[in-house]
Amino acid sequence: MQHVSSPKSIVLFSTRLLTLYLLSLLFGIALGLFHPLMSTFMKQQQVNQIWIGINSTVYFLAIALATPLANQLLRLRGIRPVLLLGLWLMGLSSSSFPFTSELFLWHIIRVLMGFGVCFFLIGGQTALNHFSHKTNRVRVSGIYFMALGLGCIIGTNLGLHFYKISPQLAFLIGGIIVLTSFAIVWCYFQEKLTLETSSSTLLLPLLKQLKFPIHCAFGYGMAEATLITLYPVFLLDQNYSVEQMGFTLSIFGLGSLLSTVPVTNLADSLGKIKVLSACIFVSILTSLGLNLIDNYGLILMFSMLAGASIGPVYPICLALIGEQVISKDLSAGIALFTTTYSLGNAAGPILSSLMMEMLGNRFIFSAFIPLYIFLLLQIRTRGKKQLKFK
Repeated sequence: MQHVSSPKSIVLFSTRLLTLYLLSLLFGIALGLFHPLMSTFMKQQQVNQIWIGINSTVYFLAIALATPLANQLLRLRGIRPVLLLGLWLMGLSSSSFPFTSELFLWHIIRVLMGFGVCFFLIGGQTALNHFSHKTNRVRVSGIYFMALGLGCIIGTNLGLHFYKISPQLAFLIGGIIVLTSFAIVWCYFQEKLTLETSSSTLLLPLLKQLKFPIHCAFGYGMAEATLITLYPVFLLDQNYSVEQMGFTLSIFGLGSLLSTVPVTNLADSLGKIKVLSACIFVSILTSLGLNLIDNYGLILMFSMLAGASIGPVYPICLALIGEQVISKDLSAGIALFTTTYSLGNAAGPILSSLMMEMLGNRFIFSAFIPLYIFLLLQIRTRGKKQLKFK
């Protein structure tokens, strides 16, 4: 079993990093295809939006529940088996979604998909942080998530194109893409790549140490899940076509894609907290705009701005985790980060769907905007020195 050590300096495009970027691209294509099509398929099957929100919440809760297991497998088996297991579970479960109309089976599929996504996220992000250096960690994360964003754009459009032909065909193509990622990991991660980890990491001190990026991850998770799972339903209820819905999601992804690398470069040079504050502030304004406007042209503009402001939050927070924990606690820090991000994912759709059901569709983003405002107040009142980040 091979233990790898972090070199003092790693380029942005080493062989391992390039492989991770490619896997992120393919993973993004799969997520961009599966998430909106699952919500769309359920909506077209006359499923109440509360159940659509619950189905999304089941998926994200599964990610949170799988996190301790993923961290344990990572420590015992290494990165390669965790990535392979995750991709195998995701590919086989997700592609079967349109072959049933039973709500219970949809929930089971979402649980298996959530476990698979969790294993891939923790394995991939632990490797990403390990193979990067503190001098380029935010930029490496930016490229990684730029690839993910590009994949989401491709996946959304690819999925909708084939969905018009056949929903089953669209989901099968998504499964093939995931299994292609499985083949890449099988061929190019020959070593087990077991990282040196601590078996006695105390979560409470770690949670206290990483409180701010953990809060950000939770808020980001709420915002992201609401946008990718319920915003398509919101647009369909506003009498927009499936094609317009897909194009709007693509514009959101394009905004994230175009902003991630330049914004993360700014975070390396100007300071992570300062740039993160700006992203959160702009995302609040754009989310309010998406709540209130009816003009489709303005919806596209605000969708792009929302993607540009929300997209960089995750890689910046992930980099904060990487620079704040020692090497032995890295996988535990990533697992804690993924858990809280997933809990935010779980809370977002169900809270937003409840708000939409009780108060109307215009309140789709009312669940996470107060949390983002709280994060800005936390930065302002405590200051970056007390947050212990640059």
